[in-house]
Amino acid sequence: MTAITEDDNTASLALAFEVAGYFEISMTSAREIAAEVAAVVSTWRAQAKRRGISRQEIDRMASAFEHRDLDIARGR
Repeated sequence: MTAITEDDNTASLALAFEVAGYFEISMTSAREIAAEVAAVVSTWRAQAKRRGISRQEIDRMASAFEHRDLDIARGR
């Protein structure tokens, strides 16, 4: 895993927003980028099914795609 900061390797959207300025990304842009990524990631189940991945495998992968940070990125 790649750490977001030198001190914290937590996979966290809040942490990514916190350090956006270090990468010369405004908070507005950071939120827009997160929303764009979330919109694409939100279709992952349909994409997986379309590619022939079994329901059991899809369910096993769900925690990698369906979590609180996705909801936050989508503005929920």
